[in-house]
Amino acid sequence: GVTASFFKIFFRKKKLLLTLQEGDPESHLERYAGGMKLLYWVFVKPWHVLPFKYADYLTVISQYLKKRALRNGVKVPIRIIPNGVDLNIFKPKQNESRDEKIILTTSRLVKKNGIDDLIKAGSYLNFPFKIIIIGDGPDRDKFEKLTDELGLGDKIVFKGKIDHQYLIKYYTTSDVFVRASLSEGLGISFLEAMASGLPIIGTEIGGIPDFLKDRETGLFCEINNPKSIAEKIKEIVENEELRNSLINNGLELVKEKYNWDKIGLKMKKVFRKL
Repeated sequence: GVTASFFKIFFRKKKLLLTLQEGDPESHLERYAGGMKLLYWVFVKPWHVLPFKYADYLTVISQYLKKRALRNGVKVPIRIIPNGVDLNIFKPKQNESRDEKIILTTSRLVKKNGIDDLIKAGSYLNFPFKIIIIGDGPDRDKFEKLTDELGLGDKIVFKGKIDHQYLIKYYTTSDVFVRASLSEGLGISFLEAMASGLPIIGTEIGGIPDFLKDRETGLFCEINNPKSIAEKIKEIVENEELRNSLINNGLELVKEKYNWDKIGLKMKKVFRKL
């Protein structure tokens, strides 16, 4: 974004389209200033806002990021155009009934995705289950150690990174998808799970409320609260009427708002305006 801003300074007639996708709080940029707020405001923040100053048009993937853009003083048009799902790949499949319930999460293995809270939630579940964790990241060793400390080694499976095209197998053979995020720009994995006919649980944070309406398209759990996560999982597993309602409503929402074909047409209109 900063590089594009300098380009714009020298080629004023060229149009600059800025898109916001990152859901981490802006305070995480303080790491570039050694964690010191004064240095951040003097040396980092001025560069960070350059793209907002020179952009001709903004697209954002959620209401949350639109508000962030406005806080940064954006005056040009802003349009919410979310990321989408390939409905030819991610689609429901008849799931076999079984006693052991499969709880799935897919994410980068870092603190902000609430993996440790999901692992701890396993201690509160009193029915046969497996928690499958797909993804990799710098905190994997820490999460595996936590699993062992809680005595959940036979309940929690770390699958590592899996090619995107093979994720559908896990979505369609699981019973519930959970990501207890601490921050989130939107959350494409939620949408893929919904498109695959999997009920979802998430936190009321970032861009998640754009698609997760509590008890309509999913369930909200509390942030940093493993017991709350476990309670929501148990409710979906035990309440078949609620489960079916969440699945059907989620499917309809994804088809209506998160189909890549429709999103592509929205982007086409943006380029035409530019």
